[in-house]
Amino acid sequence: MRLRLLILLSCLFMAAPSTALPQEFTGREHAHATLLLSQSDKDIKLAAWSLYHLGSNRQDILDLLAELTWTACSGNRTMDPDTLSWFGKALGNTKQPRYAGLLDFCLSKAKDEKTKKYLKQARDSLRGTTSDFFEGGKIDLREARARLTKQASLTSRHQISKSFDDLRQGQALEEVYSILGTPNEVSATVVPGRKVGIPGVPGSFRIGSNRLVIGYSELGTIQFSYQEGQTDWKVADAKSAKGLFWSAIDGRFATVNDQIASGDGLHLREIAGYLVEQDKLEKEILDRAAERVYGSRQEKDDQLVDGLAWLCRVVAKSGDGRYRQLLLEVSNSAATSKLRSYASKTAGGLKETPGDSFIPASN
Repeated sequence: MRLRLLILLSCLFMAAPSTALPQEFTGREHAHATLLLSQSDKDIKLAAWSLYHLGSNRQDILDLLAELTWTACSGNRTMDPDTLSWFGKALGNTKQPRYAGLLDFCLSKAKDEKTKKYLKQARDSLRGTTSDFFEGGKIDLREARARLTKQASLTSRHQISKSFDDLRQGQALEEVYSILGTPNEVSATVVPGRKVGIPGVPGSFRIGSNRLVIGYSELGTIQFSYQEGQTDWKVADAKSAKGLFWSAIDGRFATVNDQIASGDGLHLREIAGYLVEQDKLEKEILDRAAERVYGSRQEKDDQLVDGLAWLCRVVAKSGDGRYRQLLLEVSNSAATSKLRSYASKTAGGLKETPGDSFIPASN
């Protein structure tokens, strides 16, 4: 009797579905897993959107996607109807009849007509038969989330600091993971795009683009964009925690001082636009901006003059009267009327500070 009981228990444990995810995810699969395990609807929606477009060769990632779908359809988690639609579309793209029963279950529970439409389309794409149906409620989501958090904490920031600074626009997500290791954070964001109008409809609306964001503590964050037909997410933008400036023109990091000192008109306009948005600037940066305006005041190139005019705004925003005399000199001696005008206007907003004026080295 005891032998029969032991045999029965052994069979039950062997037949039970796995409740744990693998010890480690790498590259895009780590990003997908982290997004799926987020509490943010925006994050999980981007995961489903990405899996719909890029797919996955990891069955455990697809099962995690299915588990989240089950939690929503069973009422254990509130999910936006549009997000659930993307989950259904992503499962449909797998072409695995393993998820047919899950989609049937979701269809029986769905109330939103748009969601029903996409769930039905997804269900219709899962042809064939299988004895290996997915069963929801078997993955410990809390345990999986804790494991991913622990994995991210193992990456040494000191070792990858130089590699982070060498990032380039267009690098693939998989490549960045291979160089920098596992990030501390993975999330979704939407970047506002251009305004568009619809013929016959008054007004306009702004098109946004999905971005995947990964963050490394003490180093910064990286934004990735995806275009139809690509095989991976690509670096689009980055922010440095060490004060480096990301140049969208060059698609790389640069120092603020180098951009001011040697940048052409386009680069000056870019760095100046960035600086005027900052709450506070260091005296060294302001001095360098003032030096560049004064030293290049005889230039006549339209783009360069525009960049110098923007640097006048940077200097004036500081409110520091030390730069008033320099701007007045530029307003009298610059080669173009545009730069003379900008220098005069910005100087007018600064209070005079006798005996404490900035003196450029090129004077």
